[in-house]
Amino acid sequence: MSSLEKLIPDLDALLPELEEVYKDLHRHPELSMYEYRTAEIAAEYLVRYGYEVTREIGVTGVVGVLRNGDGPVVMLRADMDALPMAEATGLPYASDVVTRDEDGVEVSVCHSC
Repeated sequence: MSSLEKLIPDLDALLPELEEVYKDLHRHPELSMYEYRTAEIAAEYLVRYGYEVTREIGVTGVVGVLRNGDGPVVMLRADMDALPMAEATGLPYASDVVTRDEDGVEVSVCHSC
């Protein structure tokens, strides 16, 4: 059994669900400091897999800690925010979100990284 399989049992069975979550997050992007929905989805998954979760770090940040004994510590960081620009990918799950930025200007929003 690989280390990844130990960490996430039934990973192959989980992949279709994770693909749907990916598409959902892509369809519903949120600007920096407004990622409330995205943060809650991330937190729910961390809780489901046994992580200690702290929400609202720096407004919308989420921290998950998985304790599994003594030894090395691994830290990962991921951005959840989208950019104020229109998506032109043509993907079936492309963002068509339009919102107002911190200055009140209406902007399109997408995950474009």
